[in-house]
Amino acid sequence: MNNFQSYQKQRAKLVEKNLSKYIKKIKNAPKILTDSMDYSLQAGGKRVRPILLMATAEAFGKKATDVLPAACAVEMLHTYSLIHDDLPSMDNDDLRRGRPTNHKVFGEDLSLLAGDALLTYVFEVFAQNGNVKNIGAQNTLTALANFANCAGAAGMVGGQVADVYAEGMGTQEAHSTRADKIRKHSKLLADKSLRYFMLPPYTAETTPETILNYIHANKTGALIRGSVETGALLAGAKGSDLKHIKTYANNIGLVFQIVDDILDVTASAKQLGKSNSDKANGKLTFVSLYGLEGSRKHAQLLIANAQKALAKLKNVKKKNLWPLYEMAEFFKTRTY
Repeated sequence: MNNFQSYQKQRAKLVEKNLSKYIKKIKNAPKILTDSMDYSLQAGGKRVRPILLMATAEAFGKKATDVLPAACAVEMLHTYSLIHDDLPSMDNDDLRRGRPTNHKVFGEDLSLLAGDALLTYVFEVFAQNGNVKNIGAQNTLTALANFANCAGAAGMVGGQVADVYAEGMGTQEAHSTRADKIRKHSKLLADKSLRYFMLPPYTAETTPETILNYIHANKTGALIRGSVETGALLAGAKGSDLKHIKTYANNIGLVFQIVDDILDVTASAKQLGKSNSDKANGKLTFVSLYGLEGSRKHAQLLIANAQKALAKLKNVKKKNLWPLYEMAEFFKTRTY
């Protein structure tokens, strides 16, 4: 096990231990609801979002434990998004992280509510970072507002909406998109452009490439970006440093999704721990537009951009930057 693998493992264990503690602190809730929440939280995974948050805070001079409430909150939000993403009304997946998806175990109705409960608990847990002396209330408030934006309509949820309505664009049958199907059955939406369903604001220059970039920058990229930015904001990063760390975050967020697209084609469901559903659902992906080799080249370019951004940081502990460099490489080379 190399140093980075050891770092990942230690930080992941720290998060997992505290996720359990937070769920146990919930009082006056039906046991089956907290069991459903905990089932998905404890399903494993790489925990890259909370690790990114902690690594960024450490680079700016804080300790991992200083930002632990926010790190756990980020993982809760990510988990809620996976629960909802797997539902029959969305991707209809049966497998997540090598186990049956939440709705396969607890039913669709409770699964939906477990996701809702995790989402609302996120902000209760995140707010507790304001009580950490080394962070303070103001940094916590600034970071929380930014993170909420990354997770909501202007970020992850908006990207998910675009992904849903772009379904079918990854095939030759553009008429099979969900947006077209809705237009056929709704007088209200009958005359709306495809742009109405996917991108703000409407212009005539809608292309699969612009739609794909919006989806990836928001559906997956926004939460990666939000995790890095949260670590920086909690640590008090400002000015050019905040600008450069955001550039790093934007680039690795896109890399993560490009590699996801590649793995959906090249890896087995067993390797991934989930279904290979992108092609079956006609998803618009980097591979469907640019092919495997083109996708890999683009990922390499983004990694180089991310590393250049890290090199420009000034008010950081240079010796603590190495996990961020390593995480960028891990995103590119991961096989699951």
